[in-house]
Amino acid sequence: MTDFEEVADGQCVYMGNSSTATVKGKGKILLKFTSGKMLSLSNVLFVLSLRRNLVFSTLLDVVGLKIVQEGGKVVIM
Repeated sequence: MTDFEEVADGQCVYMGNSSTATVKGKGKILLKFTSGKMLSLSNVLFVLSLRRNLVFSTLLDVVGLKIVQEGGKVVIM
């Protein structure tokens, strides 16, 4: 994560099971794909208590990317 900055105490993420998780900071990440292409994501939240990385396809759609799931793969165009 680059351009990392800590966030003010009290900022949290609301989870699907009605619990919350504390946000420790935010920054920018660079996703590297098997095709060799890269995608830069800004305002990525760092939540220490999450055990998985989450990328919401609806947010990618908002910035004009198309997401297709087929054959066990996710294709982002």
